[in-house]
Amino acid sequence: MDALEEEEEDEQRVEEKLGGLAVSGDLQDVETKVPVKQDCVPKHSVDMSQLPSSYKTNSPKEKQLLRVVDNFLQQYIHLCPNRKPLFLHPVNECGVEKFVSTTVRPTLLPYMELYDWDGCASFVSDYLVMEPLECPITLPSSLYSPTTTLKHQRGNCFDFTVLLCSMLIGAGYDAYCVQGYATLETCTMDETQELCPLLRKPLETQVPKEEEKKKYRIKPLPDMQSKFELQQEVKKAAAIEASQKDKERDKKEVGNPKHEPLHGLRVHAWVLVLSGKREVAETFFINPFTGNRHNTTDKRFLGIESVWNHRNYWVNMQDCRHGCQEREKRMSFDMPPSWVAPIRIPPREFETRYCQGKKVTLYNKAKLEKWAPYLNGNGLVQRLTICAGPDYTDVVEVREWFENREDILVRREVNKQTQLTTDYFSKGHSLCLKAHTYTSLEPKTGHTMEFYNEARVDGLQKRVETASEMTEYFMGRDDFLYLRHVDFGKQGDETQGIDMNSKPIVQIKECFHRNPEKPADEDVAECIFLITEENIHLTYHLKDKYITASKKLFHKLPQKASKEHKVFMTPETCTTYQAGSFEKGKSLFHLYNLLKELTAKEKRVKEQVQQSEAEVLTILKIRQTEEADIKLSVSIYNRERNEERRRQHEAMESTMKDELLGQKKQDLDYLAPFLIQNGCRDKLNKEQALCVRDDCLTDFKHHLTYKVNLIQARLEKAVEELQKRHLWFQENKNQLSTKEKDDYLFSCSESMFHINVIEQRLNREKQMAPQKYLALEDKLRMDPRLAEHLGYI
Repeated sequence: MDALEEEEEDEQRVEEKLGGLAVSGDLQDVETKVPVKQDCVPKHSVDMSQLPSSYKTNSPKEKQLLRVVDNFLQQYIHLCPNRKPLFLHPVNECGVEKFVSTTVRPTLLPYMELYDWDGCASFVSDYLVMEPLECPITLPSSLYSPTTTLKHQRGNCFDFTVLLCSMLIGAGYDAYCVQGYATLETCTMDETQELCPLLRKPLETQVPKEEEKKKYRIKPLPDMQSKFELQQEVKKAAAIEASQKDKERDKKEVGNPKHEPLHGLRVHAWVLVLSGKREVAETFFINPFTGNRHNTTDKRFLGIESVWNHRNYWVNMQDCRHGCQEREKRMSFDMPPSWVAPIRIPPREFETRYCQGKKVTLYNKAKLEKWAPYLNGNGLVQRLTICAGPDYTDVVEVREWFENREDILVRREVNKQTQLTTDYFSKGHSLCLKAHTYTSLEPKTGHTMEFYNEARVDGLQKRVETASEMTEYFMGRDDFLYLRHVDFGKQGDETQGIDMNSKPIVQIKECFHRNPEKPADEDVAECIFLITEENIHLTYHLKDKYITASKKLFHKLPQKASKEHKVFMTPETCTTYQAGSFEKGKSLFHLYNLLKELTAKEKRVKEQVQQSEAEVLTILKIRQTEEADIKLSVSIYNRERNEERRRQHEAMESTMKDELLGQKKQDLDYLAPFLIQNGCRDKLNKEQALCVRDDCLTDFKHHLTYKVNLIQARLEKAVEELQKRHLWFQENKNQLSTKEKDDYLFSCSESMFHINVIEQRLNREKQMAPQKYLALEDKLRMDPRLAEHLGYI
């Protein structure tokens, strides 16, 4: 009774929510000249010999249900003669009439991707191939089971809907199949006028800035305006805006010669998901052909005739001409279980997904191609081609997605107008690459490389290199460096670099963040090494309430300095500007030491620049090798594709079988070692039987004693280690930190638990040893080879 009451409450909630779904009133007045009769032509051949008996016959409960359905249908036709036919009991693949609610088979499949509605909808739209209805304005005469639909990997909108609804209900959603009417584009899966989902920009949510808390401020007056009225005004404004857009669109389409004579008559099926379960906040539709979510007021869906799930069937009695009709008294019926076999999708089929491994969808000025993993040798699984016109010939941009590549390349964007290519990599690349933008993988063509700076010691985040300059960006460095810019000269110019094959360096500029531990006028903000001019510019951070920064200009020390030719620091060697002070700056000795430090640093920075140049060449060489020989990685758990792993698994299984077989043989002949030891071959005499028995019992006794001694030794060792640890703690407890004390207590707890387990095992072995000995003695007396001489049969 509780189950029936719960079903009635669910039905009442569905009826209340369905009351808000509008149906076009024009459908009541339209009469068509297209014949309603539709022959039952099989969609595809079905091998009925492999199907369960529930597919071929009806149970007594199903027959009773069909009689109730026929009675309801006759009353419905009599009371509503102008309504279109209902989709109630079409025949299945075996030609047997089945009520549509019993065709829904709630199933939760063992794949994480299918635990949410979007994953289920995406899988169904990708896995199945759309077949249009034989007559666009007539209901199909047959509805195949979801298992058959999955097996043949194709179906019409009703097949799509029943399968998707079964998966959603199994995943915990309050989902229903919908019979109704939709636009031509929706019924024929025409997406050429729609924007590709990959090109839709996410809605930007503006987060209000937190106001500064002030100690003294006037409290604002409370907002007395109704929030409900504001929400209603927003909805009203949105409705007005939508209607204006519809009018503008209609005006644009006035001159369009294309006319849709069957508008409002085309039959379609889709899925309804009600709010409440699985944290669904708002009721929505799912178009099973595309897997997209739509609002219940979407203009694609023109009307609803009925909805159903695995428990009941509801008819929409709304009429736009006369308002909502009064509801009659509801009658409940104990729905029989689904006649459909359990829905199963093998892992290989789930991975392959698309029919023949590929799917192509045309959108407005875009083409989306999808492939199954490992189908393409380069790991390509998805490609989006963006075009300038609707004829898909003038390509503007190509975006590609990859999977299972050893070089961890996951995405590539190619601008066909500028020929600029950007590769994106996931974490784990040997070069720490995150993105690489280029026109060619050859050097000196211009490259922009982004890195995962957390994985690099130098904190490099980005490097932009051209033939004449290079800029590097850093993050999280201890020296607060965040930018380094290098200007190169022509290859024929003189260079002061260490490597004569590298580009000649003209200037190096480094920028630093503020170091709060230093005074502002001693914290360098910018350091410029003028290599060719042999000058060094220092610019310090601004002090508080100052608009100018302190600066220093150094002339570098001569490189050839010896004891005979001493170099003295003179005021002309360094030009200093100290912001906010007219006093003399630092002493010449201090400036001399600073200049020496800067000269040494300049040498290190030039070496780092040359290392960066060498790293760029190394990366380009590795990327050329990776692209020339693309390799796909296969998980060790994927035995179907990992040949080496499959061979190892088969060898391991064969070894385990041999070991088990040998163990069984050994168990069957447990006296074999003692028979050989006493030279017994055929029949035993009494003396030989007694010797075999005594040897076997003695050996087993030694085994039991050895086992007890081994456990005893382990126990003593564990106790000794615990005592040593306790003694160490008593000697050093005053010097230990809180963490070390906690670690000691935790280790003691683990040791005590380990000791307790060993003690229990030791006691059990001591108790069970006599019982095991007596059991073996009885087994020997019962052995046919020894029983004759030991006095037992």
